[in-house]
Amino acid sequence: MGQPASSDKSSIAFVEGLKRRWMATVDAIVDPLMLIDKDFRILQTNKAMAQHAQRDIKTLVGARCFEVFAERQSPCANCSLQTCLSTKESHTFELSKVHGDRTFEVTTQPIFDAHGVLEGSLHIYRDRTEAKQMEKQLLQHEKLASIGLLAGGIAHELNNPLAGILLFAQMLLRNLPKEGENYLDVIEIEAAANRCKQIVESLLDFARMQPTQDEAKKAEAFDIREVLQSALRFCTVGGAADSIEISEEWNEQAIVHTNRNKLIQVFLNLIQNALQAMPQGGHLTLRSSIELNEAGTRFAVADIQDTGVGIPAHDLKKIFDPFFTSKAEGEGTGLGLSICHGIVQDMGGHIEVTSELQKGSCFRVFLPTEPMSLKKGS
Repeated sequence: MGQPASSDKSSIAFVEGLKRRWMATVDAIVDPLMLIDKDFRILQTNKAMAQHAQRDIKTLVGARCFEVFAERQSPCANCSLQTCLSTKESHTFELSKVHGDRTFEVTTQPIFDAHGVLEGSLHIYRDRTEAKQMEKQLLQHEKLASIGLLAGGIAHELNNPLAGILLFAQMLLRNLPKEGENYLDVIEIEAAANRCKQIVESLLDFARMQPTQDEAKKAEAFDIREVLQSALRFCTVGGAADSIEISEEWNEQAIVHTNRNKLIQVFLNLIQNALQAMPQGGHLTLRSSIELNEAGTRFAVADIQDTGVGIPAHDLKKIFDPFFTSKAEGEGTGLGLSICHGIVQDMGGHIEVTSELQKGSCFRVFLPTEPMSLKKGS
């Protein structure tokens, strides 16, 4: 046989180059993709799919798509391959929980051969898990904003009658003899009204609108103990901690200069987590102190310690990651601790956590006692 003509060699080289460039383009796509025939067998795929399946890309060709992508023995529920092949039109559908707890948006596109005969479908899998979780969180945020406005309105309306009850109770106490049969009853009325007043103040703290950009720059000076106590009152409203023994240990005054409302948000989340970690009851300890780091910087420290179920050692490094949660579906978004971590970092502080399974956890919030503006030398 004769040698191929130079034009044939050039054509082959051109086709090979075109193929290499096309495969390089396909492999550069970060979303897993597969070209699948009518029997769910993979004709071609990319490196992203190989990484997803944790297999060599050469071993994927010929395998069934549902075996590779979802480790299943049958086609995924809600798969639109047959719909795409029958209608010869592209489709977009959602696959949830076919690969762990991930959610994928799948786009299918019919593929035809050189003669216009349908040979399969191109599937592109886009991971939408974080986007879905963020959408849920935004919806929850809108609900909380509405609840906050409602709670704020109710709290303001309650303040007026409560002020009247306290005023008349105190007037009665001035005029009633301490030996009288009704004196102790009025004392109880005054105490109950004061408890209601504290609850209303906690509601107002929680419901208060976020400060404007100018207001956010104005840090307040306050004892970290006051914020812990305010958050505790709100978390225990309605008997939420009836089975929990609560201890408060205020070692010394710990003044910080920061946004009070944001710090309340941090402590609300940490205290609620601690209470939820003790479903059968337990002991919650709130503690404040002053500590120096190795550089001699003074920190106000708030401890939230529980005797609950604890956190596995392998999860401790991930608890501040967005969307990481050990709670059952519907009981948490995995954003609470991440948000707390971000708020405390913005305040110039940090959070430390220690935990032991079935013995409990301790979250320690460190905040500089020196105002941020002074710390930066401005």
